[in-house]
Amino acid sequence: MKSYPFLKFSLACAAFALIAGNSRATLLDITAAGSSGTINGALYFESDQQPAGTGFIQSFLRVQGKGAEQGYNTDGGFPFDDKNPHNFQHSIQLADFESFNIAGTSYFKFMLDANQSGGPHGSFTLDKLQIYTGNDPAQTTTAINPDGTLNLGHLAYSLDTGGDNAVQMHSTGSGKFDMAVFIPVSDFNLTDKYVTLYMQSNDATGGFEEWTFASGVAPVPEVTPASVVFGFLGLIVALSSRKMMMKRAGALAGRSDDKLV
Repeated sequence: MKSYPFLKFSLACAAFALIAGNSRATLLDITAAGSSGTINGALYFESDQQPAGTGFIQSFLRVQGKGAEQGYNTDGGFPFDDKNPHNFQHSIQLADFESFNIAGTSYFKFMLDANQSGGPHGSFTLDKLQIYTGNDPAQTTTAINPDGTLNLGHLAYSLDTGGDNAVQMHSTGSGKFDMAVFIPVSDFNLTDKYVTLYMQSNDATGGFEEWTFASGVAPVPEVTPASVVFGFLGLIVALSSRKMMMKRAGALAGRSDDKLV
């Protein structure tokens, strides 16, 4: 388990005290640099960590819509506003998560790169965040229950438990994480294999939102046309160097034989 101290943790605790006593709708504002807060036991932190975006993070969910958007990660297709292709929208396994110790409590960490930028659209509001565990990596349901949940397995966390809550963050477009959220490990059914994250926003105006999580598994580099070309060139250079070394070794051996004659 990785220790992860936060200087702003006292602020999160203070925010929790305010939220716990209020079951009405709560808007957690983390648009200011260094701001944080908590809703239903999850810790939310403003973030400007970079680089993020394609090629730099191992995203498991991309969602894009106009105005309202929603989606969840699955191998079963693209049920809502989830974006192709499946190498950026797919199932994830609970065993791959790294845990973080914050003030004696273990958490799993998720990060969001919200792609809204410019003028009045420099902020993004997360209206629903639900995290499930289960054993089906290829779910396809689009049925939403009266309480706003979906039948995606065991509900580990919901932003809206106890009220119609939301989180507002500053967004500067793709390339930076805008929010990090820590969910207590104790909320998860650890006997399940997969984790499914469902999100919804009602003020989407820009590009796709992109989610990743903190994994204890070393990432596999993304294969791109450029990496294939450079890899091929590297192979040619390596083979040429080997051929030159063998030729030189042969020449040296020949001179040694001449001396012995």
